[in-house]
Amino acid sequence: MTILTELKRRNVFKVASVYLVTCWLILQIISVIAPALQIPALFTTITTVVLVLGFPVVCIFAWAFELTPEGLQRSNDVDAEVSVREQTGSKINYMLVGALVLAVGFISYEKLFLVSVDEDIERSIAVLPFKDMSPNKSQGYFGDGIAEEILNTLARLQKLVVISRTSSFGFKDKNTDIREIGRLLNVNFVLEGSVRKDKDQLRITAQLIEVKTGAHIWSQTYDRTLDNVFKVQDELSFAITQALKLNLLPEEVEHEAGMTDNPEAYQLFIQARELAYQRTPETLEQAATLLKQAIAIDDAFYLAKAQLYTVYFLGNKRGFTSEQNQSEKERIFGELLKSPDFPLKHLVFGLYSRDTNKPDVAKQLFEKAYRSAPNETLIQNIYLANLPDVETVIEVREKIIRTSPENMLNYNNLVYHYLLIGQLDEARQLVDTMNKTFPDSVLTLQANMHLLYTSDQDISKTLGFINSYTGKTNPDYRRYKAGMNLLAGNIDIALEYLSKELSVSPQYEGLFSEALVLLYDLSAKGKLSAEQQAKFAELPVSDGTAIGLQAFLDLIQGNALPYAEIEQWLELSPEEFSEKLMAGDITFYLYAAIKKSQGDSRYAETLPPLAGLTLKQCEQINGRSHWCILSMYIDGSYSQQQQFDAFENSLQLLNLQFIGIESFILASPTFDGVNKHPEFEQVTNEFLDNTFRTWDPDVQRPIH
Repeated sequence: MTILTELKRRNVFKVASVYLVTCWLILQIISVIAPALQIPALFTTITTVVLVLGFPVVCIFAWAFELTPEGLQRSNDVDAEVSVREQTGSKINYMLVGALVLAVGFISYEKLFLVSVDEDIERSIAVLPFKDMSPNKSQGYFGDGIAEEILNTLARLQKLVVISRTSSFGFKDKNTDIREIGRLLNVNFVLEGSVRKDKDQLRITAQLIEVKTGAHIWSQTYDRTLDNVFKVQDELSFAITQALKLNLLPEEVEHEAGMTDNPEAYQLFIQARELAYQRTPETLEQAATLLKQAIAIDDAFYLAKAQLYTVYFLGNKRGFTSEQNQSEKERIFGELLKSPDFPLKHLVFGLYSRDTNKPDVAKQLFEKAYRSAPNETLIQNIYLANLPDVETVIEVREKIIRTSPENMLNYNNLVYHYLLIGQLDEARQLVDTMNKTFPDSVLTLQANMHLLYTSDQDISKTLGFINSYTGKTNPDYRRYKAGMNLLAGNIDIALEYLSKELSVSPQYEGLFSEALVLLYDLSAKGKLSAEQQAKFAELPVSDGTAIGLQAFLDLIQGNALPYAEIEQWLELSPEEFSEKLMAGDITFYLYAAIKKSQGDSRYAETLPPLAGLTLKQCEQINGRSHWCILSMYIDGSYSQQQQFDAFENSLQLLNLQFIGIESFILASPTFDGVNKHPEFEQVTNEFLDNTFRTWDPDVQRPIH
């Protein structure tokens, strides 16, 4: 008798078949109910292992034992004449048929009544802001906060494509069909929900919807108290991953490190974060106040501390004095030293390293922050702003459009980078897209400034766009309006506008510094009428600011003494001078260039490459920025002809960071490396004749 015959005779095959079908049914049922009941993936894994290990045990048991009328006995002890194996086999047949019927029934039910995620489609999701269902409709920020925490958790998962907050939150308060949202954001799934908050009671409802069919993949309602909000966020995130058939452990989707467990502190934090997104002087000040209140409640709320650091970073010249800005950042950095790691901390430490002249360390930290939170807009832009390869920056920004199709900041920066490498057609197409899609955005305004002013150098079209713009305003809009009117000779309009804006807040002095510098120059050259001079003198500008801006005017015209006296640089050694450098402060480089032109190159030798614009980048963009000319001169390794070739290219793009600075080109220390070139004066005068002098001859600086 063969072993196969004996296995058949002892019903081992039949028992094994019943066992396998039953195991399959158990696992299928668990997979269906797991998301709704929040059954951990670990439970499913353990169950699978137990069932697999049980298979050989069942087979051995069926071989070794037989069920007889007297009970369970060893097969070898049962006489063949009294064996009831055939009758047992018949009963097992019925069990197998029953199990198969159940399996077929389950498959039919699953196909007809249950929506299942297609294994082949991309796991891409947009998380919409949760609707405010509270009695007084005052908790909109709270629903946004919960949705954002879930979004941030999901965005850290490599297996999931998550649309950024900028894009998905653009549909807030809009009655847009889910399928249309999915089409616009190019995702296969959308998470929507609502929050009802009444005192400390919470009801959170969430639904995961498949875009193609509009069917609900998963839905759940949570009734909790406010102090359970963090646990609910984790439960929600985990349930979503399970519904999408992503086999993850609960600890893989926990909320971000550095978060508080205090509900009151948390509410202040999400209110502050929402205000910070608006990036106006007023909202940044409000955000700082709320974050300080949250930290006072929970001193270990490190995420709030990191957020506060970014508020001061964004608030430079937008609501905070330089002294306040610097002292607060120093204090917060010290407190974050003892915190756990999280993406925003990496960003903060990168910013601090950059400000303290450690560019290599900063670059590593920015990259670390980006790898752990690639969808966070601020992290994205700071990381990309510090990448040395312009082509890589463009490639990454083009990819960001996939996860952030509504990210206007990404579009705007991409426009500028296209212009830097001379891809004008691509820049125009992108600006056209922004004009059609985001007509009321200040970033669309800025993109048009890049194109119309920076590249086309058309002051008439630039002013026309500014004057016809009806969208939201921000500090950049105010800068453009004042500066462009001055360049076009509309001095009365500019003075009236400055008077109105400066009376709103004295902190706008820094915001309008470039316009004020242009006015100080016009005043010094006698270009203002008596009435204009009187209006200029009446502007609410402090004596300290006035002295500082006039000293800066001297500096950009080659006279370093007044500015150096104010900053107390005259007694500093080159090493002491470089230690005081703040990232992005162009005045240090202008001073070093002047000293070098006077025969003292020691100050230039101690300075690192100009922040945000390395020499490698300058070579890639063929010098299309006059900061490149300054960097090349400070570096000292480029010939005069190399610098002059780059200088000619730099005239293709005007500087939007300091409006009108090119009008000082003939005297500026920025061009000390090329102003002795035999063709410098001719090329410069041709440029000025086609731009600033054409726009308004009376306003322009005289030829030196």
